[in-house]
Amino acid sequence: MVNQIKDKFQLVGTKIQEFELPNSRGEIVNIRELEDKKNIIIILFRGIS
Repeated sequence: MVNQIKDKFQLVGTKIQEFELPNSRGEIVNIRELEDKKNIIIILFRGIS
């Protein structure tokens, strides 16, 4: 199924700028700490209250 999804923004494989955010346990995680360990998928939600 993954091969059937079109990357309309051509971002797959693009190196992301460094940033950090809290995880589900409230711990601050830097994106660079994860990039060599796992595949990273970022999902942004807008307008969720």
